[in-house]
Amino acid sequence: MSLLVGRGLGKAYGGVTVLRDVDLAVRAGEVHALLGENGAGKSTLIKILTGAVSPDRGELTVDGVRQPFGDALRLRNAGISVVYQEFTLIPDLDAAENVFLGREQGRLLIRRAAMRTKAEQLFEELGVSLDARAPVRTLSVAQQQMVEIARALASDARVVIFDEPTAALPAPDVERFLAVVRRLRARGLGIVYTSHRLEEVFAIADTLTVLRDGALVTSRPMAGVERAELIRWMVGRDVSEEFPSRGGTALGEVAFEARQLSMRPRVKNVSFQIRRGEIVGVAGLVGAGRTAAALGIVGALRPVQSHSGQLRLDDVPVRFRSPIEALASGVAYVTEDRKNRGIFPELSAEANITISRLGQLVRYGWLMRGRERAAADRVARECRVRAASLSQAVATLSGGNQQKVLLGRYLLSPPRVLLLDEPTRGVDVGARAEIYALIDRLSRDGMAILLISSDLTEVLGMADRVVVMRAGQTTGELPRGQATPERIMELATVQ
Repeated sequence: MSLLVGRGLGKAYGGVTVLRDVDLAVRAGEVHALLGENGAGKSTLIKILTGAVSPDRGELTVDGVRQPFGDALRLRNAGISVVYQEFTLIPDLDAAENVFLGREQGRLLIRRAAMRTKAEQLFEELGVSLDARAPVRTLSVAQQQMVEIARALASDARVVIFDEPTAALPAPDVERFLAVVRRLRARGLGIVYTSHRLEEVFAIADTLTVLRDGALVTSRPMAGVERAELIRWMVGRDVSEEFPSRGGTALGEVAFEARQLSMRPRVKNVSFQIRRGEIVGVAGLVGAGRTAAALGIVGALRPVQSHSGQLRLDDVPVRFRSPIEALASGVAYVTEDRKNRGIFPELSAEANITISRLGQLVRYGWLMRGRERAAADRVARECRVRAASLSQAVATLSGGNQQKVLLGRYLLSPPRVLLLDEPTRGVDVGARAEIYALIDRLSRDGMAILLISSDLTEVLGMADRVVVMRAGQTTGELPRGQATPERIMELATVQ
């Protein structure tokens, strides 16, 4: 018998149907993958299952007992918990206090010692070593995630819904997290698992449900499902080659070079070259200094104890004091943190595209709106941005389309060198393939591209060469034909 069952669930906003007669059944002791592109209806379905949203029609039952719609407290008491991609922890409270937040033990006085003891028991059950007295703000992302899971277990959860749980985790932490999910499954919990990382789905899921455009495409056991078949269900078309072929790419002269670059304490000795038309991947574990090196190159790393080494652009020594200065010289950096440091969420998609090049669109001190619209429209078509209108707030677009807008910002006047930091983080499989095609096209037009990614599959699929970093230093370089996950990890962990 299924623990949690939704039947015929439907929801519309303002006449626009976002969920259409969807069924979902979650059994005890299984991991049920909920898949689909951004905008497929997954988030709406999760909100219905947790009581955050009331559907327009359908039925929701827990252990065969029908539940009222929109009653989050009753569903939580029935054992339905959710761990969102964006954590809901209080940074200045300790781990135990966060685990029992809203359910503190004790009446007149809070029994802090008892809470810490119980929290430590929960962490032990999860197989993690974590100090229950540590303030959450001092914990890593992976540790904070364990606090969120312990909170769900403390509330006697029977079904735990994970919404993109590994989006911000490096590879080693992903493996540890999947081990925790397996422990929860072995305890008899029902797990709903959403992720854009299909390798995780194949590693962990027992059952899958695929949504597309708010409708149910398929729900079936995971056994026997092929990757290409799954992608076709999700996007409605064949994406047989997720990565473009890099064979026959003509490379030009060296466009950019870092020579023994040091910006202590975070960057200690980084050297690499990028040729025109080349994609150089940068791999390494979290804390290896990949992002710090990119920020330092464009003049965004402050403060530093010391700065040494040399940067050369077209064989001319350069040193940028700010990202604006770097961009003016033809070196652009696309941030890994799209939400907080990339887009301007309340501005339109059009304004987000043109904001870094407004000087080209001004005459006599006035912004030429017609010229701005034409420029934004051209770039949006080139990047295949899907939006009802470019005048809508960029925050209303899917993650993939937001990322395309962010990339498009730097294509009004294409740079000579493009530094891409986690270019497909939080992006669904269909949009990811389109972004890969765009990156490939830019490189074939002669752009030199540095691609930083914690996704080894992405690095291996896109890069002509792979530079590996550890502890702020480059530890090795591998040509495409010799780059393997094992060799990259060997270089990433070398002492």
